[in-house]
Amino acid sequence: MSIGKLVGAEAIGPKRLELVWDDGRRLPLDLGEVIGAQRRLAALSKQSEFVRVQVSGDGWSLEWPCGIDFGAAQLRRWAEEQAGELMRAEDFRAWVERYRLTQEGAAQALGLSRRMIGYYLSGEKAIPKTVLLATEGWAARARVPT
Repeated sequence: MSIGKLVGAEAIGPKRLELVWDDGRRLPLDLGEVIGAQRRLAALSKQSEFVRVQVSGDGWSLEWPCGIDFGAAQLRRWAEEQAGELMRAEDFRAWVERYRLTQEGAAQALGLSRRMIGYYLSGEKAIPKTVLLATEGWAARARVPT
C-alpha cells in the first residue's frame, strides 16, 4: 500500500491539522495526545508555533520552524486511525481475547506470522485496514458470536 506524499497542511484548531495527500485524500488529524506525551514536542503546544506548519519540499513530511517534523506515512496512519479506518492495538487485543485465540492461533486465522501478531498486540506496528477486514471476515466465516 502506497501512502503517498503530502500536498497540503493547515492548522484548523489547537493541535489539529487538516492534511491533504497527493491521492486527493483529505483527513483531519488531532496531534494533542502525541504532543502531550512527548516533552520534546512542547514547542507545538504553543498555537503561534503550531500554525506555522509546512509541507516539506519533497512532500514526505510536515515541518515546523522549531525543528520538529513528522513523516507522511505516520501522519496518514494516525489520521486514518482517528477516522476509524484502522484498528487500534486495544481493538486487536480485544478480538484475540474475544475468540480465545493464542498468538499462534491468531496468526493462523489471519495468515500472518506470530511475530506480526505480537507487533500488532503491542502497538509497535500500525494495524492496516486489511487486517481489520480480515478479523471481521474471520469472525463471519467462523460464525462465532461477537
